[in-house]
Amino acid sequence: MSTITDENPLPAGESGRLHGRLGVPAVSLMIIAGAAPLCVVGGPMALGLSLGNGAGLPMAYLATLAVLLLFVIGFTTMTPFVRSAGAFYSYVHAGLGRFAGIGTGYLAMLSYTCIYIGLYVLLGTGADALVQSYGGPSLPWWLWAAVGLGLISFLGYRNVEVSEKVLGVLLVAEVGLILVLDAWIVFQGGGPEGLSRGVVSFKEIFSGAPGVALIFAVLSFIGIEAAAVFRDEAKDPVRTVRRATIISVTVVGLFYAFTSWAVISGVGDSRIVAAATADPEGLLSSVAVQYLGKVGGDLVMPLYVTSTFAAALTWHNILSRYTLSLSSRDLLPRRLAVVHPKHGSPHRGSVAVMAVVAGVVGLAIVLGLNPMTQLYTWTSGLGSVGYVILLVLTCSAVLAFFRNNAHGTSVLRRLVAPLLGLAGLLAILVVMLLNLDLLAGDDDAVSTVIIVLLVGALALGPIVGKLRPGAGRQE
Repeated sequence: MSTITDENPLPAGESGRLHGRLGVPAVSLMIIAGAAPLCVVGGPMALGLSLGNGAGLPMAYLATLAVLLLFVIGFTTMTPFVRSAGAFYSYVHAGLGRFAGIGTGYLAMLSYTCIYIGLYVLLGTGADALVQSYGGPSLPWWLWAAVGLGLISFLGYRNVEVSEKVLGVLLVAEVGLILVLDAWIVFQGGGPEGLSRGVVSFKEIFSGAPGVALIFAVLSFIGIEAAAVFRDEAKDPVRTVRRATIISVTVVGLFYAFTSWAVISGVGDSRIVAAATADPEGLLSSVAVQYLGKVGGDLVMPLYVTSTFAAALTWHNILSRYTLSLSSRDLLPRRLAVVHPKHGSPHRGSVAVMAVVAGVVGLAIVLGLNPMTQLYTWTSGLGSVGYVILLVLTCSAVLAFFRNNAHGTSVLRRLVAPLLGLAGLLAILVVMLLNLDLLAGDDDAVSTVIIVLLVGALALGPIVGKLRPGAGRQE
């Protein structure tokens, strides 16, 4: 069997390879936690209802799920032949070559860092609102973000199994609340208009702006390839990556589709757009109060904060491992490619990630940027577009990898599924670029900067590849 392995061993006494015993449930849990279910329901889902296609939103989730499952089929088919934990970087390198791989690595770091920074904005503003709701003082959002960054960096510095336990508790709490709310709405037969029929109505599905609805649906799935990042810490890398990815994508997609349908049913097909537009941030709380009473409403805000914390913890672990992977290939400073002798964690990568976030947030404070309308909007916009580009590149890499050698795989898994997935992803990317002003806060200058940064990250591939012939090589 032909495989792709690392070719740049570290100096004696240093280790750039992680080890662990993570199983399918543990890795699946981290992927789902990274998707921040409660945070999505209270954010992108509400915006999808308001700015997208209203009662037809569940179909946007199902359509996105179908496209991503096609992507996952090709992605996991290639997994046995890519033994590096570099995730998208390693897959693109194996399929499209060294220059494309290097560019993909830098694009992933840029996109993921932006997504990660955006989570701290949500964490800081959410924690401040929570404290004030209990009669506490109003403090700058960045103070709460700094507290969260310190706790997450501490957990990221230690063994990943510590993070797994924390994520398990937080994820069960947030998902449990939403499922109880969904079940109670359905049990009561919906709200004043009964159970929603928008998901089966072509009129509703194509009403409003279905393309915008698709954008917010895609944002809800960011992080689905995280299983490949943790492959070195898995009991059985190939089996764990394949099963955890398929399980996570399916669970997340069905959860969002069902929850959006339940929320729409609770409010009413004809009323949901107005309700989401009037108060997108408070939509989930108001529905929870209506169906679960004051206790349900009171639980939404603290669980929203813990959901954001859990997502940030997952993304910290992902970025730390990307840092380790790229630095071990001389694409980032080599001194970051060291595993902690006791905790078995990418501790230097963890510290580096913390420093970058602190620096960006500090700069935003100095410049006086609004946390939500500027810093969060800009970083999440760049990160989301970059993420879809990563999916497109990886899908293309799968097709290229199997083009001349099937490696014993079926035509469905190596060609049909990734080809259909690529078509769907390209359509989503086009829609996102056409609506880039929405993701950039209606600022043309920001839209231009986003495009320049994305292209620049990819351009680093051939530039660094030529300037440093020994960097980023694999067998």
